[in-house]
Amino acid sequence: MLKSAKHHWWPECVSANWVAEDGKTGWLKPDGTVLRIPPKKLGAIGNAHHIKFSSKPGESSPFDSCFESEYDIADNNFPDIISWLRSLDQEYLPDLDLSARFIPNDYTADRLTALTECAVSLAVRSPRNREASVGIAERLRGPIPSPERETLISYNMRSSQRIVSDAIGANGKYVVLFSNSKEFIYGDGFFHNVCGVINHPVGAKILAPITPDISVCVIYPRHFRVEPRLSTIVLSDDEIDLCNNAVQVYSRQAIFFRSEQPEVQEAYARGEHLVYASSENSIDLLIGHIPGIYGT
Repeated sequence: MLKSAKHHWWPECVSANWVAEDGKTGWLKPDGTVLRIPPKKLGAIGNAHHIKFSSKPGESSPFDSCFESEYDIADNNFPDIISWLRSLDQEYLPDLDLSARFIPNDYTADRLTALTECAVSLAVRSPRNREASVGIAERLRGPIPSPERETLISYNMRSSQRIVSDAIGANGKYVVLFSNSKEFIYGDGFFHNVCGVINHPVGAKILAPITPDISVCVIYPRHFRVEPRLSTIVLSDDEIDLCNNAVQVYSRQAIFFRSEQPEVQEAYARGEHLVYASSENSIDLLIGHIPGIYGT
């Protein structure tokens, strides 16, 4: 029998970097309510990575399984990856055109592979991907009762980490985005297109906040020039706002922040996981300026 467990979609090794002076992290809800909570208690779902086939709560089946270990590589690498990200070259160049502000950095394939694992893990175990994993079934069948709904979610997302991470490996384009002064926010959804994945992704794009000072962009474009494989850029406050607005668009019930409380935007107030309707949005336009990107 599987033991009941809390599975974190916002891993503790990441959320620990979002602690403010009061020892807590802010949770902004769509109605504007704010709670201050120790970060290790945020971003968790009971038995989120269990696959249980019994139709009765509390009963087990010989086919039950758990795929929490799929995220071990990412969670074991996160502390080292965050330290490495902080060590990369960064320079604020506000007077240059956007395309000229990206600074090439040295890398190893092992570092990039680990960075891919980390960023992908945040995307595929997020509540947004959980909802996408049952979306088609609900559109065909209508509302699905628990525990069947939870089983469908887990069954459909169980292989996503390996499918996406193995497809990209160290072969994408990588940008580390630093804040100049304003903080990034995190949410139960953020900009990416690896939802409900069942095949190797084509044109994968992920912009994941990692700390209040760092976000990472992992892209696997259809066409691109390899070098520079890894770049850094320091964003202005206005550009940070664009990244944070994307989090509000893609989030439904939870936005987390360290000390700078954001205002609730119209998209987040709707309480839905939304997406940009067009590629002519602020994040895709930012990605289009990355050196060597020919199309996303």
